[in-house]
Amino acid sequence: MRWAEDGLITRQRPVPDADTPHQQAFEAQLLAGLAGAAVLGLTGIRPAPVEPSLTLHPDRSREVLDAVLPRLSEDGALHGVPGLRLVSDGGSWWLTRTACQSRVRLVHPQPGWAPSLPPTGPAAGGPEQLWRSHRHGLHPAEVARLHGRADGGETSRDRDRLLSRMLRRLRLITEAAAEHGRVHLETTQWYDLVIMCCCGSGAAKLMHGLRRSALGEGWSGDSGAAGDIDLGEASVAVRHGPCRFQEPADTPDPGRATC
Repeated sequence: MRWAEDGLITRQRPVPDADTPHQQAFEAQLLAGLAGAAVLGLTGIRPAPVEPSLTLHPDRSREVLDAVLPRLSEDGALHGVPGLRLVSDGGSWWLTRTACQSRVRLVHPQPGWAPSLPPTGPAAGGPEQLWRSHRHGLHPAEVARLHGRADGGETSRDRDRLLSRMLRRLRLITEAAAEHGRVHLETTQWYDLVIMCCCGSGAAKLMHGLRRSALGEGWSGDSGAAGDIDLGEASVAVRHGPCRFQEPADTPDPGRATC
């Protein structure tokens, strides 16, 4: 890699940023879509400024696709990341965003891996999978969600930068979960992202790693065990909470993707 020679990384910025606001927004939506523990379906990232690569856990790729691929439930509610599409290109699988060239490559440890995709629509016995039924355009529900998200102005841009940077530091999150195999992500009224680490030293390790990696511009906390990291008007909170370990469900939702 020539990232240092090309000025993409420095001692003060050890992880390269996404190269365009569109890519930052796309990556921010991906991370927000991995709420709960779905982020642990990823094991690593190659954070190239253009077309980064996400490495899937060999046994949890379904969990990632379940969380982010957009679909409509029977009551018309939109789930997943609006505008996200799963495509195959040149022997590789990509998550892309319609109407722009932002995308990330999916890497699976199994050679020749391909996701096993469910049928779509009520006739097939499940919700409408928008990433299949609207491959080259947006469903009105996606348009409405994206329009509402774009109304945030400078706050929205700060959020996109911060959450994109957070995704590009994915390994710090997975390392924080190593002790019990659990970490929980959620968005709240007060924070753009809350990362809840269960019992152990995960929160302290995560805060230390995020500060060293220059995630934001400001930080606060109690002895490094928990705290906030700010970038403009956006904030990520790291919290130490009770252990939320749960065994994964044995039976997948039939309306979701299987891999």
